[in-house]
Amino acid sequence: MAKAALDGVRVLDFTQMMMGPWATQFLGDMGAEVIKVERPGSGEWERGLRAMGELLGGQSPFFLAMNRNKRSLTLNLKAPGAREVVLRLAATCDLVTENFRPGVMDRLGIGYQDLRAVNPSIVYVAGTGYGPDGPYADHPGQDLLVQSMSGLAAHGGRRDDPPTPSGSSIVDASTALLLAFSAMVGLFHRERTGEGQRIDVSLLNTAVALQCQELTAFMNLERRWDRSQAGIGGAWLSAPFGVYRTADGHLALAMGSLAVLGDLLELPELAGYDTPERAWSERDEVYRIIARRLPERGTKEWLDLLATRDVWCAPVRTFDEVVDDPQVAHNELLATVEYPGVGEVRVVGVPARFSRTPGTIRLGPPTVGQHTDEILGSLGYSAAEIRRLHDQGCV
Repeated sequence: MAKAALDGVRVLDFTQMMMGPWATQFLGDMGAEVIKVERPGSGEWERGLRAMGELLGGQSPFFLAMNRNKRSLTLNLKAPGAREVVLRLAATCDLVTENFRPGVMDRLGIGYQDLRAVNPSIVYVAGTGYGPDGPYADHPGQDLLVQSMSGLAAHGGRRDDPPTPSGSSIVDASTALLLAFSAMVGLFHRERTGEGQRIDVSLLNTAVALQCQELTAFMNLERRWDRSQAGIGGAWLSAPFGVYRTADGHLALAMGSLAVLGDLLELPELAGYDTPERAWSERDEVYRIIARRLPERGTKEWLDLLATRDVWCAPVRTFDEVVDDPQVAHNELLATVEYPGVGEVRVVGVPARFSRTPGTIRLGPPTVGQHTDEILGSLGYSAAEIRRLHDQGCV
């Protein structure tokens, strides 16, 4: 096997929640050494975030999902001696990531300029809710709040429903991908020029960018939009787009010819709606026509029939079905990690496939401060100095 793509890259990671940790897990999967800085005692905030009111072995399943291939260093960033530890670490690192509120790292004396002074080529990626400055800079940045503020939540659900946000932390996840991508661009630029830089990503920018299609339509077309009354799946799209009940479940229909669909469903009246204007303006009526027919048969029977004319459709699956899905298994998308006191934990594995430098899971998520003494020793701290840092409440 070829050397891991990011072997030799050292990451100093101050991030928490999903935006940062999922991004740095990708880097760890690809071979980077990720040093996760956590609070002494309790560790990262998300360790205690309950899923359905429960923890797994005293840890949040959400934390366990996003923190493999990392080593944990506990550090009280406000304590005497902490700044020196960070500066020593930064001098040895290629990349620093953080997602504190704007200004926190600077006030602690470990912001970009401080770290650049000891390592001019360092790449520093900061993630925030709304950007490093501006009128919203101090507002709490959280996925649901940003879905709401960006207009993203306003597109989901039926017309008379409240705005319906995504059931997953889609903005956090997308910003994590953007953060990881931006970090790699920064490292690539440094490889070519020797120059480090500061990079900023934000939840708001990501949420707006995710809507590039819809916003471009909104800003350039005269027609105004509204959500479907009957249940068209996309507020900006025409019939038959949406999710429909069948005799034993649900199926999704994407864009397609209403004439073809009418032929297959024995609903010849659908052909009359098969123009751009009618498919949009009368989308609710089309949805209701189709919705009355599909409960007559089971999902698989409909899918087999629709496949004969290459109609874009799919079953709506629950997690029970997803974890046993043959394509998910074929893609080797689910994996296990080890966590002390729990044993094997099933997680989502590496989602990208590389022919020469595949991602690997080498370490399970760390316990709080599991590698503190080891990391400090690698920086030249003596055993006595490490004990003193512990006694001072610094680590």
